[in-house]
Amino acid sequence: MTIAFAATWLALIVPLVCSPGPGNILCVVSGAANGFRGSAFFIFGLNVSYASYSLLAGFGLGAVVREYPGAFKWMQLLGCAYLLWLALSFFRRKHGGANTTRKLTFRDGVISQALNFKGVSIVLVMHSQFLAPESEVVGRVLLLTLMLTILNLCNHFFWAYCGALTARQFVTEKSAKIQNIVYGIMLTAVAIWLLPVWD
Repeated sequence: MTIAFAATWLALIVPLVCSPGPGNILCVVSGAANGFRGSAFFIFGLNVSYASYSLLAGFGLGAVVREYPGAFKWMQLLGCAYLLWLALSFFRRKHGGANTTRKLTFRDGVISQALNFKGVSIVLVMHSQFLAPESEVVGRVLLLTLMLTILNLCNHFFWAYCGALTARQFVTEKSAKIQNIVYGIMLTAVAIWLLPVWD
């Protein structure tokens, strides 16, 4: 790997990974609900799915998506439904105090990222741009997946830290209620934004 390759990869992938999307918003929610350290399992769940998609994309998922675009749209729809279910859990939360917010788990991380079409799009773009036919494919796929996983872990922990920092300001019952409504609205907005366009 050259410095030029790394710089080009960072210039393309950092804005895609670090921009607000379902995974990053859920990291903020997890940071607020679970605390910074308590978000680790959720974040690891996100990254298990992310790394799995990266490996699949590198080894041929892109061809499947091109061949069956309808399957990709159904996956988007499932992802939107899951985000709406998470949003509903925040709206319906019984407001018995700031620490009763729904905890996001490893399983939530795996499922939410598995149904996150933004994440799938990122890995497809990454492999289409940086997986050269003349390169040693297995080594390059593993390198790209490792680079993406390290970047995602740093990014997701940053977003969780921001959520934990914000939660410290919301310690009363009233502020926790407002926080959950805001998170529910954010998740609903992202789900609507991600709805697939049917031809």
